Amino acid sequence: MGARLSERCRELPPACFAPVMATGIVSRALGQAGAHAVSGVLFGLAAALYVPLLAAAGVKAAVHRGTLRAELRDPGRLFGHYTLVAASGVLAGGAAGGPARIAGWALLAVAVVVWAGLARATVRLRRAEPDAVLRRADGIWFLATVGLQAIVLTLTSLAPTRPGLAVALVLWGAGLPLYAGTLALVLRRLRHHPPRPAQALPSYWVTMGAAAISTLAGARLLGHEELLPGPARGLVGETVVALWVWATVLIPPLVAAGVWRHLRHRVPFAYEPTLWCVVFPLGMYATATAQLAGEHRIDTGAVPHGLLAWLALSAWLAVGARCLTGRAAGGATRGAAGGAAGGAAV
Repeated sequence: MGARLSERCRELPPACFAPVMATGIVSRALGQAGAHAVSGVLFGLAAALYVPLLAAAGVKAAVHRGTLRAELRDPGRLFGHYTLVAASGVLAGGAAGGPARIAGWALLAVAVVVWAGLARATVRLRRAEPDAVLRRADGIWFLATVGLQAIVLTLTSLAPTRPGLAVALVLWGAGLPLYAGTLALVLRRLRHHPPRPAQALPSYWVTMGAAAISTLAGARLLGHEELLPGPARGLVGETVVALWVWATVLIPPLVAAGVWRHLRHRVPFAYEPTLWCVVFPLGMYATATAQLAGEHRIDTGAVPHGLLAWLALSAWLAVGARCLTGRAAGGATRGAAGGAAGGAAV
């Protein structure tokens, strides 16, 4: 049994924390919309998913170092590991008050250490053949920005002091060129190596999610603008609104890409782990929109920003249902074939 469990840990997918970060941010969006009971249930579920996944990731790092090193050298798999950073940051933000504050600091420590290690591995990708790396550039690469901005969000919740916010402001500013550089690489890949319909994964939605979390992180900084340097306040305010507009502009083409993939080219709409990369951006966009609307920095017009939270919940329920039915179908198939051991499905 020990060997079997160890093998399951070895097969843990890099992006296995995607459901945690998606569930956590939808919880936060619903809390802002006033649905505190549902929000609490989802936050508890996210925490319950996080703990065993973290333990399994620890086993993988300690026992299967060769597998982990191979993933960190693979541009198609490395960036999935940033979901651990984002999940830790999202949960830390929800644990920022009361007795859970200690847990929030522990989660922040995990996020910082893991992001630093992954950033080092990302820099090493430059040693690889450039064209081979470029061919793997897709939406999942924006998770590096998501992870960094998740750390900023956690700092604004746990350390809303002048030194803490100064660090958060520097990190937030660093996240903007990181996003722009990633966008340039992804656009270059799309121009020179356009993906086939089956390769146009839902992970491209993280392009919008990274813009939305950058918006939210900047808005959280502005919530303590009296502690920010004077010249930075206006610049951050203008940038935050521009980021929100950019995130909004991205939604129609992302929806159109899904229509092109599933309706035009009839790629089956089955469960795939990258579907959580649609849920997270929707939840993050709802949260950022509510934050900016509450501060009267934007006008949501005819669409109540609370409705966005319920749309994110609908997406969460749809993906969760697909995940459960996909597992059930896979289990039945494996049982008929003789019961092969299954890996973690994220």
